[in-house]
Amino acid sequence: MSSLAPRWLQTISQVALRVIVVAGFLILLGLALDRLRLIFLPLLAALILTSALLPAKHILMRRGIPNAVSAIAVVVAGLAALGAIGYFTVSTLTSEFDELEVDIEAGFTEVLQSIGDWAGISDDEIDQAIDDVLDSVRGNADTIAGSVFSGVRLAAEVLAGIILLAVLTFLLVKDAESIQRGIARRLGRRHRRDFLLLTSGLVDTLGKYFRGVTIVAFMDAVLIGIGLVIIGIPFALPLAVLTFFGAFIPVIGAVLAGLAAFLIALAAEGVTSALIVGGLVLAVQQIEGNVMAPFILGRSISLHPMLVILAVATGGALWGIMGAFVAVPLTAIAVALLDFYTMSGRFASRKSRLTTQSADADP
Repeated sequence: MSSLAPRWLQTISQVALRVIVVAGFLILLGLALDRLRLIFLPLLAALILTSALLPAKHILMRRGIPNAVSAIAVVVAGLAALGAIGYFTVSTLTSEFDELEVDIEAGFTEVLQSIGDWAGISDDEIDQAIDDVLDSVRGNADTIAGSVFSGVRLAAEVLAGIILLAVLTFLLVKDAESIQRGIARRLGRRHRRDFLLLTSGLVDTLGKYFRGVTIVAFMDAVLIGIGLVIIGIPFALPLAVLTFFGAFIPVIGAVLAGLAAFLIALAAEGVTSALIVGGLVLAVQQIEGNVMAPFILGRSISLHPMLVILAVATGGALWGIMGAFVAVPLTAIAVALLDFYTMSGRFASRKSRLTTQSADADP
């Protein structure tokens, strides 16, 4: 007996049910990851660092250095480099933060006043509106910060995350190959091949991404810093540091760092210098997007800009700055899993080669 509902309604109902199931799974997964963020974020960061440090460990091992000693050497060197960069960044920004904040606010005020003059709004009204907005933001920030974290709890969580990151990174760098082989041995022949293909691809993707983004970020910071010094813009060093870290947050980070440089130039040197700084930022971004990123990053991560923006916004909303940093690598992992499942993208050619080799090996 046929159903009383028309066929088109049955099709829509089936699709809607699948969408609801997938959406429910994603929501539950997001809630679970948010609950476990103090474990999940250090683990993801450790995986990224491990994928970047493994080639250095292999170089040391090829020179006759034992696995454990090689792992200790590269992990200590990597964490020491990250610690030095963090200390330099904090000391640089905090030493000039008060003046930097004033200059950014002054530049933002000047831009709004120019727009207000064009729109027929008085400077007093604009100043009052800016003061109200800034007071509201600062007041809400204090309220939110006080209700979510106390200083002691935040410091304890950060310290615990750093210790967990260091321990996980060392263990993964030291035992990554043995862990991979141990899991593969427990799988069937076909699944073993797929598992090795997938894990090797993910490690390669994350390693290329981290090393490539670090190089691109450093080159961006150097170019922007030299340009600001030549133009004569104050706070060139803090702005270069902001540019460096902004490169780890694709699209949004570059926009925010460039906007800060533009506003400071506008407040300190005037419209002409601000326009020159804006041109400098655009030129560096064009060089990055069309020359440096394709050459250095290659096809390690090929994500549409809209997907990158949504990923960064979601990661920032869930886990703050750390979430914005790991959003793109996490999205790249999800895309790589989809490519592996559909045997497309970077896995298509490798899968076909393995299939051919397997067919040739069979009698």
